Amino acid sequence: KPENLPADVQRLALMWNAYNAFVINGVIIHKKPARVNEFVVGETDFFNLKEHIFAGQTISLNQLEHKMIRPTFKEPRVHVALVCAARSCPAIRPEAYNGESIDAQLQDQSVQFANNKTYVDYDAESDQIKLSPILDWYGKDWNEKYPDGSYLAWLKELTNSSEIKAKIQQAIDKEIKTSFFKYDWTLNSQFKPGAHSGGGGSGDFGSGSIPDE
Repeated sequence: KPENLPADVQRLALMWNAYNAFVINGVIIHKKPARVNEFVVGETDFFNLKEHIFAGQTISLNQLEHKMIRPTFKEPRVHVALVCAARSCPAIRPEAYNGESIDAQLQDQSVQFANNKTYVDYDAESDQIKLSPILDWYGKDWNEKYPDGSYLAWLKELTNSSEIKAKIQQAIDKEIKTSFFKYDWTLNSQFKPGAHSGGGGSGDFGSGSIPDE
């Protein structure tokens, strides 16, 4: 019963943890589909299957993300916290989200995302900033908190690279263009210590399905 929790941060943590747990459960019960975005039962895809019980309702992943989380909390960093089981998704943290520490957890996820060349990079040959398609799909979620530059301003605050920071400012000023990487929907896997990781040592990054797909 989310309404019994004392504050929005606790409710937000509950819903994010539920989403990630439901995705894992869905992958297991549907016997690990090769690509979650292509998995269909009847005419219903993985993200619209109503098979997850939350607060007494049987809901889909898309309902939880797009109807309950995004419009209620208006927190753009949701997109580096929710994990859709694809290789281009974010890493699941080694601990659950917690209301008291959620801001620090989200800041850590955001820093990893912004400093990972798989998701944020500059291509000198084309003179373009190249970004995760998550920012293309959900870019408007950053508009309220970052009216001057949106997600580009958010990334500029987070990147440790002076070159990337300068190029992002050029993109904000419309001096260079931005483009987006191809999203890899192949089923992801558990991070193994010592293996290459695009997520700064924690796994790989992205969030749920394309809005309204």
